[in-house]
Amino acid sequence: MHRSSVLKYIIKRAAMAVIVLLLVTVIIFIAIRLAPGDPIKNQLGPYGEASEERIEAIKRQLGLDKSYVMQYLLWLKSCFQGNFGLSLRNGQPVIEVIMQKIPVSLELITVSLIFALLLAIPLGILAAIKKDSVFDQLVSIFSTSFLAFPTFGVGLILMIIFAVKLKILPANGYIPFSENPAMNIKLLTMPALSLGLFELANFVRFIRSDTLEVINSNYIRTAKAKGLPKSKVYFKHAFKNILVTLITVVGLEFGTLLGGTIIVEQLFGWSGLGWLIYQSVGNRDYPVVQTAVLFIAVAFVIINTIIDILYAAIDPRIKLE
Repeated sequence: MHRSSVLKYIIKRAAMAVIVLLLVTVIIFIAIRLAPGDPIKNQLGPYGEASEERIEAIKRQLGLDKSYVMQYLLWLKSCFQGNFGLSLRNGQPVIEVIMQKIPVSLELITVSLIFALLLAIPLGILAAIKKDSVFDQLVSIFSTSFLAFPTFGVGLILMIIFAVKLKILPANGYIPFSENPAMNIKLLTMPALSLGLFELANFVRFIRSDTLEVINSNYIRTAKAKGLPKSKVYFKHAFKNILVTLITVVGLEFGTLLGGTIIVEQLFGWSGLGWLIYQSVGNRDYPVVQTAVLFIAVAFVIINTIIDILYAAIDPRIKLE
């Protein structure tokens, strides 16, 4: 992979990323303001009463007295300056609020993906090798079932079994690993399984499909004709090609999960970024919602760019364009 072509590609992707992120900021800004509710009333609380003068003062303080266009431009300017404002809910700097929640979500997503990959790789490869066998059919039924079943449905079933019936896991909550490792793992188990089972089914489907294509290719037939052990042919030679697709899927799913854990985090009281967005939408906390979604969009764009570059590093046949 030539260094200049990589640099040219990165510059091109960076320019595209700026356009994408600008569109994201517009969509976020419009969406949150079209949502019903009044951030000033939310700030005053359910029993809050204030004079018109007081309400106007709060509007000026929050910048809500300006036109939408001016609010957007001022917010965008502040973002470029690294100033994401203060939370309307508690007055804390938005960036601090978000940075407190990111490690919480990353822990959940990472454990879910590791769990899914550890099972999906052998299951997907074996299902392809044993195509049309009972094992293959069982794996297909499993993956189709969990793909069709929503993650919150899986979460509710897990909660009923492990928290209500068996009483071996706490129903919800979050405690940092540094404070209480055992309780952190207990609280993490059900939300991680809820997300992980869906990802497991998703990965199995991709790996099985890719493995079938690879093992029917000429170089695999040649390797078999040379008398190489099947385990070496499948898990060494074939897996290298499967890895290209797998990296793509894992990268995309990581970015998707970063913003897609809202329901699961809310269901299990796992106070990560998804939980924060849900709470902030309810409170009409514009700065927090806008910045959190913008952060997810930035992370998604960066992850996709890294994946595309890894493509070429793993498989020289793929050109950066």
